[in-house]
Amino acid sequence: MPQTNARIAELAGQQFHEHGITATGVEALSRAAGISKRTLYERFGSKDGLIAAAYDALDGPVFEHITGPAERASATPRGQLDQLFVQLAALVGSPDFRGCPFANASSELAARDHPAHAVIRRHKERLRRWIQSRARAAGAADPGRLSRQLMLVFDGAQAQSLVQRSSRPARDAAEVARALIDAAVAPQREEARQVRAR
Repeated sequence: MPQTNARIAELAGQQFHEHGITATGVEALSRAAGISKRTLYERFGSKDGLIAAAYDALDGPVFEHITGPAERASATPRGQLDQLFVQLAALVGSPDFRGCPFANASSELAARDHPAHAVIRRHKERLRRWIQSRARAAGAADPGRLSRQLMLVFDGAQAQSLVQRSSRPARDAAEVARALIDAAVAPQREEARQVRAR
């Protein structure tokens, strides 16, 4: 049963991202999953429950799709931060890029108390913590602040790349990210040099 629910949630997540949440009806989802609408409601309680489950199912794969290549491309924390934005340019350059599924869902779900919003915030916080851990290991003076700044750059680049249908914003974002990282890490390096010189 849990495995079946996970399969249905994953399928729903793909459908929601491809066609939009509002445009994807329960009837179409039940047909795609090979079950009745009644069974779908029995498993998830409501369409809202299915939406929350769908984005929960997307969390792991999307997170790995974003961070995995960066981790494999560099062995250093600073290198992984740089690679995050290199990989972003490749991601938004894909013909099937439709923007961040979590940001898209957040903008489509008007109700502030929709259960999917907690899932969306958790996903974004997970990525921010990943950035913060690399920033801390790289020697950033204020890893929390740098992680928040880089999240703004990362999410903004995805949104602009979608609007412009171009990977140029992501390439520009890589330059901005590099400048922010240099500014955050450089003061500590300078301080370390001064300590050694004493």
